[in-house]
Amino acid sequence: METDKICKQYFDMHKALLKENQFNRKVELNVKISNFKKFYNINLSDKDLDIEVFMKDKMIGIIHSIHAKKDKNLECRFLGYKYEIIKH
Repeated sequence: METDKICKQYFDMHKALLKENQFNRKVELNVKISNFKKFYNINLSDKDLDIEVFMKDKMIGIIHSIHAKKDKNLECRFLGYKYEIIKH
């Protein structure tokens, strides 16, 4: 399977995990994601607010966290994630 398809599939599982509210389903998704990462040798690295996705020491994607501008209390509201696939 191509790295782009693998990265897209990982991003889809990450989105599904974030949307899920029920504890048992969340645990099942976590186990599924863990097995997927082991099978395809995927590693994650945090850099500031971004999560870099590596496959066999080659960066294949980035998950950017999106925040709103600071309000009067100097707090930033979390808006979600932006997924970016890096093509080589």
